Amino acid sequence: MLLSRVSVFRIMVVMIGFIAMVLPARGEVKKPQSVDKVATVNGVPIERGEFDGEVLNIQKTLMGFGKPLTCNQVSSVQTEVLESMIRREILYQESRKSGIRPDEKAVNKEIETLRQQFSNETEYNNELSRRNMTEEILRSGMERNSTVQQYIEQQFAKKVKVTDTEIMDYYESHLDLFKQAMQVRVSHILIQLDSQWEASRKQEARRKAEQILKSLKKGQDFSVLAREQSDGPTRTDGGDLGYIRMGQLEKQLESVVFSLKPGETSEVIETGYGFHLFKVIDRKSETIMAYDNVKEQIQHYLMQEKAKQEADLYAKTLRGKAAVEVFPGEDSSSAKRP
Repeated sequence: MLLSRVSVFRIMVVMIGFIAMVLPARGEVKKPQSVDKVATVNGVPIERGEFDGEVLNIQKTLMGFGKPLTCNQVSSVQTEVLESMIRREILYQESRKSGIRPDEKAVNKEIETLRQQFSNETEYNNELSRRNMTEEILRSGMERNSTVQQYIEQQFAKKVKVTDTEIMDYYESHLDLFKQAMQVRVSHILIQLDSQWEASRKQEARRKAEQILKSLKKGQDFSVLAREQSDGPTRTDGGDLGYIRMGQLEKQLESVVFSLKPGETSEVIETGYGFHLFKVIDRKSETIMAYDNVKEQIQHYLMQEKAKQEADLYAKTLRGKAAVEVFPGEDSSSAKRP
C-alpha cells in the first residue's frame, strides 16, 4: 500500500534535509571536464552519478518501509534532491570564503568509528566498494561536511534559541526515543575452548565447566568461582559483566540469559569459543528516561536543527544570486527557478 501524499511529503522533507546536511558530499578530487553533471553552481559541477545515488537512497529507504513511490513522487524527490544539493554546494562555497577548514581530528575520529563497525579491514573495504566509494572520497566528503557544519555553528547556532516549552513538547511527542530497554545484570564464567584442540582436551574443558556448575548448585559463591576458574576477561571482577541489553550478546547466549530470573544460574552453554555459565544478579524493566536527564540533549539537538534550518533559508536567498545552470535529463522544474 502506498503512503498518503502527506506522509510521503513528511518523509521526503526529513530525508532530503538529512541529505543536505549529513550525507558525505563529493570530494574535491579533480574530475575530467567531460564528467556527466546535472547542474553547476558558480562553475562547480554536481555530478549525475552522485545525484542518482542520493535519489536511489531515498527510494530504497522508503521501499524498506514497504512504501514504494509513484512516478510523480519520484519526480518530486528528484526535484527536491537537486535543489538540496545546490544549496549544500552554496553553503560549502560560503564556508570556504569564510576561511573555514575541516576539523581533521574530528574527521579522523569519525572514520575510525566507522571502521570499528566492521570486524576487519577487508569487510570495511568491501563495504566501501559496494557503495562505489574509496576512502579518499569518504574522507573528502566528511571534510566537506565538517567545513559546512563549522560554518553553520559559527554563523547561525549562536543566534537561535530553544524554549523550555519546545523542549518539553519534543520530549512528550517523542517518548519512544527515550525508552531504556530492559536490562539484566549478569555474571559470567568462561572455560575457554579452541577449535584446534583434540577431542580429549575439549572433553576436559567441558568436564571442568560441569564441575563448576555442580559446585554452584551446592551453594558455592559464583564470584569466587569466577575469580578462581574463569578464563574470561571479567574474572578479576568476579565475572561481573554489569548491566546488558538485548543485542549485546550472541543470540544463543542472549536467549538463555534473558530467560533467567534474578538469582538463577544457567546450565552450561557451549559456543565456538568456550563453555559458559551465567548468573543473573538483577533485572531492570523497560523505562522512560526522566525529562531532567535528557533535557540538555534535547536542547542541543533542537538548537542544531534550528541552526540548520536558518542556514538552509540563507542558502535559498543566495540561490537567487548564484550562477546555477541545470542540465536537461532530469525533472528539475524547481531548480530552474531564479
